[in-house]
Amino acid sequence: MPAKQGRVSLRVILGIIIVLLLGGLAVSCYPGQWQAAQRVQGFIDAVNENNSGDVYPYLLPQLRERINKEDFVRNFAKERSYPYLTPLYLYLDEVKLAPDRYTGEAVLTVAARLPGEKMRVQLYYYRGKYYIAAFEDIVDGTFEEKFKKL
Repeated sequence: MPAKQGRVSLRVILGIIIVLLLGGLAVSCYPGQWQAAQRVQGFIDAVNENNSGDVYPYLLPQLRERINKEDFVRNFAKERSYPYLTPLYLYLDEVKLAPDRYTGEAVLTVAARLPGEKMRVQLYYYRGKYYIAAFEDIVDGTFEEKFKKL
């Protein structure tokens, strides 16, 4: 008697599930456009929520080595407290990666500022994640210099 058509063995189904799971894991750990865009969006969300504690883990490790989280949070709050500053709100325009996909740049639109103002941040892939070179003036405290000129 011929086997029923349309029946798929349990082994085939399990094999497909395993391939999909392993493929998804490999894609999420490999540097690429999707991973970079997701990481930048997480950074943007933390900035837009004005949650500097959540911004800190996205910063490039070399920046975080120069300031601890508590000091970064304090500097960020101080920088944002100046009366003339409007809330910092960002939108992702694009992520451009180098051919090797280990470095790149994200271009962000800065809302509630000058029309068309852009913020460009550098991206670096390190230990399975993209990190962002941003807010160096907050890390090193030089943000205070701009307020002395006002």
